[in-house]
Amino acid sequence: MREEKRYIASEVLFSAIGEELAGRRRASFTVTGMSMWPFLCHGRDQVVVEACDPSELKRGDIVLLQTWRGNYLLHRVTGLRPGQFQTTGDGNCFRDGWFDRACLRARVSSLVRKGRRIDCRAAGWRAVSQSWMVLFPVRKPLLRLLTWLAKARRIGRNTY
Repeated sequence: MREEKRYIASEVLFSAIGEELAGRRRASFTVTGMSMWPFLCHGRDQVVVEACDPSELKRGDIVLLQTWRGNYLLHRVTGLRPGQFQTTGDGNCFRDGWFDRACLRARVSSLVRKGRRIDCRAAGWRAVSQSWMVLFPVRKPLLRLLTWLAKARRIGRNTY
């Protein structure tokens, strides 16, 4: 049986997520957009978010933040300095810039991919994400290669 997907406006979604987090509960939603690919994929992966004290942020955490324009980003923390944090999408070849820690809305604690839960604090997940951050200077050709491999894989599956 296929699950029915509903699409709702981000204002409604993030308002509901804010209410859950304020009640000390976790919330989850399906990722949209490709800025976190290859680690998170549009329409496939779900993230589970939890409240987070801004002083507890670590490089490599995936966070939900609200920019000064009011839009929401789900990106990885790539830099920390007093009162601020920097983010970068895993699928981007540029940094988002620095945000006040007050912009932080939640931290991703786990993700669900194809029915399997992945703990974002697990050593294996952190090692892979730390490696990806180190590879930032050569990310552009790596993303091109990964895109080519993904397309070749899809084509290979469709020929049988």
